[in-house]
Amino acid sequence: MNKKLSIILSLALVFFLFQSSVSSAKDPMPAKFKYTKKVDELIHSKCYGCHSAEGRSDKAKKALMWDDIPKMTGADQAHILEEILDVTEERSMPPKGMVERKPELKLTDKEVATFQKWAKKMSKRVSK
Repeated sequence: MNKKLSIILSLALVFFLFQSSVSSAKDPMPAKFKYTKKVDELIHSKCYGCHSAEGRSDKAKKALMWDDIPKMTGADQAHILEEILDVTEERSMPPKGMVERKPELKLTDKEVATFQKWAKKMSKRVSK
């Protein structure tokens, strides 16, 4: 009986080690990424109308999907965060045409600063 138990435990250990090596060979897990409460509120009020699955612009969906960022690898997240920094610095989002139709979507100086502070902090975090 002890021999059977020993064999079962050995097989279980081999299976566990095999599973561990297979799972570690996959793409690295996404870096620790999160939206602050303020950023999440801004995204939902100013960006989500175009940059989400329910968004109205296919072009915007191809450029950025806010819900996909947390699922990305750290390197991809860092790249997106750099783009967010560039876009907020240039103030190219939301586009002028959208702001003309919906002036309430224009980012204020404070909102731009909030996005930039968050993106810089997260970029450092995901690049580790």
